[in-house]
Amino acid sequence: MQSLVNRYHPITGDPFRMDETYRELPPCKALEPYIRCFWGTQQPVTSSPAAQTLTAPGLVIPDTCMDIIFEVNYTQNRISSAFCTLDEQSYRTGGECCVDTTATFAIRFYAWTASLFADWDFTGRKNAVFDPAEMFRPLVKALEPCLFDEPSLAGKAKAAEVFLLERLHSLRPNPDLLNAVHHLLSTNGRARISDLTGYASVSPRRMERLFQSHMGISPKSFASLARYQLLWQEMAFHPQLSTLDAVEKYGYSDQAHLLHDFKRRHLMTPREALQYAGLFPQKP
Repeated sequence: MQSLVNRYHPITGDPFRMDETYRELPPCKALEPYIRCFWGTQQPVTSSPAAQTLTAPGLVIPDTCMDIIFEVNYTQNRISSAFCTLDEQSYRTGGECCVDTTATFAIRFYAWTASLFADWDFTGRKNAVFDPAEMFRPLVKALEPCLFDEPSLAGKAKAAEVFLLERLHSLRPNPDLLNAVHHLLSTNGRARISDLTGYASVSPRRMERLFQSHMGISPKSFASLARYQLLWQEMAFHPQLSTLDAVEKYGYSDQAHLLHDFKRRHLMTPREALQYAGLFPQKP
């Protein structure tokens, strides 16, 4: 599993953002193959209606991850939570107005690891938000009482690690799924389903069930998402990447195909996406 993490590092639409309302923390070494990161507010924050109107809308892109998000409201002394499954399209966020003192804490899982900590499989669960107590009851029950007592993001992350580490000994990752994901990523999302089944030595029907139960989507859908995400990662870290090189590397038929597919997923052209992320590439 570590080889998957070394090969694939999913990012958001604003991957270099770090402020008081959003910060990412890496997990401990033992959890690296399972947890992409912990994220949230560094400390509890108090916003105002005026500040909300000045905040630009956010953008959530298909990062091929799943998140359990806790919102801790210190003013009202309550916690709300949500489990976000794999998204296939980007969407805008923002516009909410809250003058309470709140903190956000979230656990971001890789697409193929969230099910290891869940009580049910993910078949048919995509592009949706669920109550995490429905699928992660032991984790929610153990973690929620700690969130009020740990004001910092680091403190909340350590509390979560205690529970997650306790679960590691009982985890049994499916080797056929991991082999298929590894082969898919090694081909930049270009592998055909017949290639995956041959590489993992399973039938097409078995491969379909594995992806559905662990990720909630088909192998073909995940391959398409992974290709988009790998392209976005390379664009973000190498803004001078030429479109022609990307077309060849990621198996698009031509530049128009690449640009259409990227905008369909990201809601922006590559140049607009890089500008949103604070990067300004030269014109090709």
